[in-house]
Amino acid sequence: SVYFDSHKRGDSLGAIFIPLRKAFKGCLEQGVMMMAKGDSAEFLINADSLYLKFFRYPADKVPHYITSTTTFTFAVKLVGFQTQREMMAQRQADIQKRNAASLVLKAQEPPNIAAYLQKNNYTNAKADEDSIFTLEAVKGKGKPIKEGDSVYVSYTGTLLSGTVFDQSNKGPGHTTLNILYTQKAPLIKGWVHLLGKMRQGDKVKVLIPSAMAYGSQSGGVIQPYSTLVFDMEIVQVKSNK
Repeated sequence: SVYFDSHKRGDSLGAIFIPLRKAFKGCLEQGVMMMAKGDSAEFLINADSLYLKFFRYPADKVPHYITSTTTFTFAVKLVGFQTQREMMAQRQADIQKRNAASLVLKAQEPPNIAAYLQKNNYTNAKADEDSIFTLEAVKGKGKPIKEGDSVYVSYTGTLLSGTVFDQSNKGPGHTTLNILYTQKAPLIKGWVHLLGKMRQGDKVKVLIPSAMAYGSQSGGVIQPYSTLVFDMEIVQVKSNK
């Protein structure tokens, strides 16, 4: 049985980082310390000690199939190693590189927004006080959204490139996002701002700049300083009072 495979969790080489700290006599780290760069080896490590002394499991939480004689076989290739000083220097260099790349993306956002508006014939769209552009709008006639209401929203979120990064339709029975609307709702600022002005039946296409979205954060296809475009419809508004 495969317990762990770094090729499924590691970097492009299938490698992971292991701090070389002795956890117990006969631990994996001691074996790695006997290797040189490029070496491959197999080590038999006591599973009982691994759980109790490395993972620090309470004795009554160790899996029942782990006994004092159970061993794990670790097949290891030492891709490379760094001293603590080299590791810290590399981390600092990586941080500086990421920060520089983020600044480039931040500078590119305004011209990218202008190009998107021009390309899609939204040149007459004006930004509100929070720099959010309403590109298209159909007014509804239902209940306006108020603090504490349950709101059911249908939406599709895309990047300026048209790439879809999220949508409410997850399949039968999950076609809307259900929100308890408050000023502190776990939503991007742009959504909190917009929902406070909308009512049941409203349909909008909006462009939300990164300052009102995820800012310098990234995740999935969303890079730092990504502008987001949402097609939104307020399907239902329910009062909880």
